[in-house]
Amino acid sequence: MDSNISPIDAGAATDSAFPRLVAFDRRLIIITLIGAALFIWPLFAHGRAANIQDSPSYYKAGQKAVGFVIDHVPGRSLVSPSTSAKGATTKKDNWTPQQTRGARSVAYSVLAYVLGAPHAQMWLLVVAQAIATGFACAVGLLLFDARIGTSAVKLAILAVATPVAFAVCFLLPDIFAGLLIFLIALLATAYQRLSGGVRTVSVLIATAAIAFHSSHLPIGLGMTGAAGVGLLIAKRRGLSVPTAQWAWLVTPFLIGAAMTVAMNAVAFGGASLTGKRWPLTLARSAAEGPAKWYLDQNCPHLKYAICEVYPHGVPGRVDDFLWGKNSISVRATPAQLDRIRAEESEVVLAATRAYPFQEIWRVSYQTVRQIGHFEPYVGLNFRIVDGPDGAPISVEAPFNRGWSNLVGWLSIASVLASLALLIFRWRTLGVIRPMLYLVLLGVLLNAAVCVYFSGISARYGARVIWLIPLLALMALGTAGRRVGEGQAASRG
Repeated sequence: MDSNISPIDAGAATDSAFPRLVAFDRRLIIITLIGAALFIWPLFAHGRAANIQDSPSYYKAGQKAVGFVIDHVPGRSLVSPSTSAKGATTKKDNWTPQQTRGARSVAYSVLAYVLGAPHAQMWLLVVAQAIATGFACAVGLLLFDARIGTSAVKLAILAVATPVAFAVCFLLPDIFAGLLIFLIALLATAYQRLSGGVRTVSVLIATAAIAFHSSHLPIGLGMTGAAGVGLLIAKRRGLSVPTAQWAWLVTPFLIGAAMTVAMNAVAFGGASLTGKRWPLTLARSAAEGPAKWYLDQNCPHLKYAICEVYPHGVPGRVDDFLWGKNSISVRATPAQLDRIRAEESEVVLAATRAYPFQEIWRVSYQTVRQIGHFEPYVGLNFRIVDGPDGAPISVEAPFNRGWSNLVGWLSIASVLASLALLIFRWRTLGVIRPMLYLVLLGVLLNAAVCVYFSGISARYGARVIWLIPLLALMALGTAGRRVGEGQAASRG
């Protein structure tokens, strides 16, 4: 075997189905736009993007962040104070980022505000997410089949038979978890089959994905580490791993993490990877038992901030812990919230040491449940309207469950069929096999991270499960090329 080929090319050396270099050309652009157009169909089917209470929070946080920056540019200010429902403007407050009690990703908040049109409905944000997803899918499909028509059909199948379109049309950074997993897998396995332009866009999307949500940081770290181990194993086996490939592979995590730290330092007055993230892990552990048991028994002699807020017992439900009438968002001061965030990992680890079996069992059991939980209906029963102060809020609204129920059943069928296809063709997968290893690891890692740091939710599964049908559709491309080549050979 030629020692000058990369790990994925080692499979290609014995698989004539592997096509030419994927370049940033007319074909890639057309397939990307086709995918983007197909992936936004739920936006028109329901007349709005899926959203929850967090969605307008991103928009409002982005407005504050942009205003904060503009206000510090000499001679400029953000002329968009809060507008009441009657159109009158209210006086601009003296808000500073350090006063924030809790916030999410600064990067995604800014994107949500900048792409907030029309009227904070954030349809432009959905379009941007659709283009990013269309690009990643187009690259994957073009690796195995260069025909535009065939790729369009596969993208249509992906759009209606998996939750990907619903994740794209969800006003949260969920879709970027799947994009992060897939693009790192591509950089690790198909590096030499991607042009410089395709690699650059892939790295930019993956970098943004890491900066867009705190759960993407550990997923990105785990995926990068696993891909690095794979390259080391390949190198020990005598395969060629270009030095530059290592740089392309680690760049998304390094820059994404650095961006997160820098933005949090500017926004919240201190360098941090988590910023003003709400203590979801502590809330989850309290709801499942270990943290509540530990704190209820030991708070009388502990100095934790959470014990100051709840000296007689913490709430036993996530919503009650974080956002209810007796929650930390109401009872705790901003300074106490900062201490709770700083002490969160210490409290959770102490609870785990006190109740190791219960914690490990619950997380493991919930992780398995999360993998199979990917119904595409979360957020459809909300719409964004102007609140009493003119700022956007999310309120409950009726919706037709027909489309989401149909796609839910098709998603189950497509995942099962895809797994069956990939298992049946396991011996002949060749170049797809290393991608499949990494994607399956990413799906498992996503479930474990979400369960440990937050809890079970259908949207956590929906944001990544579509990668398995995508790989199956890519595998069909290799079969199609074999058939075509066989027919050509017989005619010859």
